[in-house]
Amino acid sequence: MQNKAVLDYMYTILCHKDEGTAEHSSRVAAIAHTIGKKMRLYDDDMELLDEASRLHDIGKIRVDTNILNKPGKLTEEEFSEIKKHTMYGYSIVSQQDSAVANVVLSHHERYDGNGYPNGISGTDIPLSARIIAVADSLDAMASDRCYRKALPWAVCAKEIDKNAGKMYDPDVVHAFDCCAEEIKSILTC
Repeated sequence: MQNKAVLDYMYTILCHKDEGTAEHSSRVAAIAHTIGKKMRLYDDDMELLDEASRLHDIGKIRVDTNILNKPGKLTEEEFSEIKKHTMYGYSIVSQQDSAVANVVLSHHERYDGNGYPNGISGTDIPLSARIIAVADSLDAMASDRCYRKALPWAVCAKEIDKNAGKMYDPDVVHAFDCCAEEIKSILTC
């Protein structure tokens, strides 16, 4: 892993800038790690997954906190700004580690090609980004947000399963299903 100390420092900056995003990133990292282990990723791939999942939302440090913490519905312009966090994150991380940066850029791509920022699909999306997509969505649904309360575990798990092959890689969803109880314990700690 290139420049691990610098990547660790970036995570520290994220923690100081936005505690909520940092806590979310920590849970996403734990969930993604659990899925990665179930998928039997090689050590290098696990290291990439761990770093990228901690930093997947680092680009949010460049998004206005009033938009990030808005309790109501976002305007089209505000949502457009939120979506830029993937590109901001890529820009921040790419000077230190291009593999991590590519995962950060791709974590909102969808398996069916309807994601952002580049509309790539299937296995063109880095595997770590496909794993993070599931972990990120799960934590977002299962956590209180400024605009809504957390959804029950059963609703979250059903939503992940329902979107296999659409939003999410079916193999990642299968791994999620196989370790769902372990993941549930991460969210209820």
